[in-house]
Amino acid sequence: MTAPAFPERLNLCTEFLDRNLALGRGDKPALLYGEESYTYAEVLAQVCRAARLLEELGLQRDQRLLLALSDHPEFVFFWFAAVRLGAVVSHVSPDNRPDELRYFLEYTRARVVVAEERLVPALASPHLAAIVACRGAGGPLPEGSGPRVARWEELPADDSAFVPAADTLAEDVGVLLYTSGSTGQPKAVPHRHVDFLHSNALYAEPVLGLTERDVTVSISKLFFGYATGNNLLFPFRAGATVVLFPDKATPERVLDEVTRRRATLLTAVPTVLHQLARTAPEPARWDLSSLRIVTSAGEALPAELYARFRERWGAEVLDGIGSAELFHVYCTNRLGDVVPGSLGRPVEGYELKVCDEQGAELTDGELGALWVRGPSMGQGYLLRTESTREHFRGAWFVSADKFRRDSDGRFWFGGRTDDLLKVLGKFLSPLELENVLLSHPAVAEVAVVGFTDEAGLVKPRAYVVPAAGVAPTEALAEELKALVRTRLAAWKAPREVLFRDGLPKNDRGKLQRNALA
Repeated sequence: MTAPAFPERLNLCTEFLDRNLALGRGDKPALLYGEESYTYAEVLAQVCRAARLLEELGLQRDQRLLLALSDHPEFVFFWFAAVRLGAVVSHVSPDNRPDELRYFLEYTRARVVVAEERLVPALASPHLAAIVACRGAGGPLPEGSGPRVARWEELPADDSAFVPAADTLAEDVGVLLYTSGSTGQPKAVPHRHVDFLHSNALYAEPVLGLTERDVTVSISKLFFGYATGNNLLFPFRAGATVVLFPDKATPERVLDEVTRRRATLLTAVPTVLHQLARTAPEPARWDLSSLRIVTSAGEALPAELYARFRERWGAEVLDGIGSAELFHVYCTNRLGDVVPGSLGRPVEGYELKVCDEQGAELTDGELGALWVRGPSMGQGYLLRTESTREHFRGAWFVSADKFRRDSDGRFWFGGRTDDLLKVLGKFLSPLELENVLLSHPAVAEVAVVGFTDEAGLVKPRAYVVPAAGVAPTEALAEELKALVRTRLAAWKAPREVLFRDGLPKNDRGKLQRNALA
């Protein structure tokens, strides 16, 4: 499949929102949030209301707006309002520490921030002109010589006169997406308006097959590009209904929401799929029969975890890989064509290859760097020239992750370059050990990292979260070591097994190996 052709001039907001009114979907439910419900026409009215406020606060075309919101309707309103005005929007977790928020403010030089009201005292930057506070408890707002602070809820509800979209080019930058920051500070990838249409046309339409009958729920929050696509842009393009909730995605919360809304798409990550697989069904409370598709991304989904989830809940899970550099998923399993443990085949319109350090393509089965190219690729890293030169090479993006391709053209994740262990002079992927250890019924979660022994040599160490009711004993540790030796070469077995109550995760649910190492 070749990349689809789009007009030279287009605006993200009109393509993903206004278009629904033109197609007669104005009265169709677009957003569900607790007891609140918004049709597509009502969403557009709120977007125009937000755009008028941003104009009043002085936000101009090409200037940057930072969102620090969880999954509230205001995220949607201000995200679309910014790109409608021709500004550049980026979004981060509201649970970032104050120093992390300051990093994003300084890095992006954002002129306006839209944030949960509890964050206002932590927002300070010489570049910042205004703050919009949302979802607060009321009371006086800060006054003084700092940026102007406006409260969204105090804006007149009828101040929603139509605001025309800026005459933006498809090539204009509209969004900054952040890398996960697993090594160093997160980097922003500038994306054009058209990049999101390419991802929708090449991934969402043929793989997810969304229609206006779909209802989507996401475990990941909208500030994560994976959810920005799956639980906002892609369903809006199809005229589907998006379900939002801002609180933590506990298994019970997710199951309640899927059941209540009769969701058809669940956007998930392995960490919560693991928790769901351990949650006992309550037939009188939970019904997942409406689910048509579950997706997983963010980190590899072990085959053992896939099997546990399917056995418990029945839904098929499409594991795939994407990145901020290309906005969304570019390699995935497909309905009726899932090989557990693999990341499937390339999305049509994208090209993938596995290469050595010199860029020469490797043969099937060899582990190397993943090279990807496709029409949604971003423009590099904002203010990070050396990293851009290292990872963006012509039309190709060179991932820091290791992969192998099999003879069927499927890709398998081998771990981040920084995570690979060199044991006895040979490379060892922690994932290989983790998949074996997860097959033991006493293991709920596991992470393998390296440690340096008394001789100064690197050896594998397994951090294990025992299953419910399982005692963390030395006998169990030895049993787990023996299990690995029966499945893999003896030198790959963990030299130590340490038990923990939980494993460290970042705000996107990804394991933080560096915190263990």
